[in-house]
Amino acid sequence: METGPGMAGMNMPTIDVIGLMKGPKKPRNRAWEKEHRAKTFRGVPEEVSDKVVAIADQLGVTADEVARAFMEYGLYCMERETLTVQPKIKGARMTLYPLDSGWTQQHGWVEDGWNPAPKAIAQVETRRKKKEQKEPPLWAYRASYRLPGDLIQKIKEKAESHHIPVGELVTLLLKHSTSRYEAGVLRLIPYPKQEARAEWSES
Repeated sequence: METGPGMAGMNMPTIDVIGLMKGPKKPRNRAWEKEHRAKTFRGVPEEVSDKVVAIADQLGVTADEVARAFMEYGLYCMERETLTVQPKIKGARMTLYPLDSGWTQQHGWVEDGWNPAPKAIAQVETRRKKKEQKEPPLWAYRASYRLPGDLIQKIKEKAESHHIPVGELVTLLLKHSTSRYEAGVLRLIPYPKQEARAEWSES
């Protein structure tokens, strides 16, 4: 190609020959992401979700896959009763007069020595001090994972049957599976990207 004096200072555009050979870039198929929308669970502590992310980074898989494997394993442990759920009655009020009626009376006091001795009364803090030290409520924490619909349905059914919030059950499943993973009982088996699934096995 001839170059004249007037073309010496011109910047000729570079051509990406390899890019032309490959052709136009195909848009990424996001059908799976659209079909499996991220499900948000309330009440999952940060330390629990952070561990899921750390394990996923260690294995080179996604946090969604680790969470899925942990929840599947946790439900499996519930089925074989190696993981039990004991719901706590929240907000239950106590009374010193349970049978205070016209026919029967039961007083909430008795003159007797305590054995063992009663617990020491904690010092009452001011409202301002409580406000300064107060951490965000547990329900404010959230964790979102892309999970199969049938797995989400199983978790909901288990939570309803045990009368606990879904977020609490998810936290229990993740905590249990994480502890089993750290103890070497539960192994996660990452596969090549083509299959892109993290499965678990118990040694």
